[in-house]
Amino acid sequence: MADTHHLVKTILIPQVAELLMKHKGLSEDEALRTIYESPIAPLLEDDSMGLYGQSALYVYGLITDEKTV
Repeated sequence: MADTHHLVKTILIPQVAELLMKHKGLSEDEALRTIYESPIAPLLEDDSMGLYGQSALYVYGLITDEKTV
């Protein structure tokens, strides 16, 4: 089951980065840095939180609410 969560996260993170690039005008590097430096990043790694099962738009909202991007 954890392998499935890992695969979902490898798809989810680029989707969130794409949203940051599109809506906030960030480069790919800036978008990925924004994700990994956000308070949400550790929660994405914690399978018990279940964020891996949320949509990219939901995670994008959490990141942009936490940090003014």
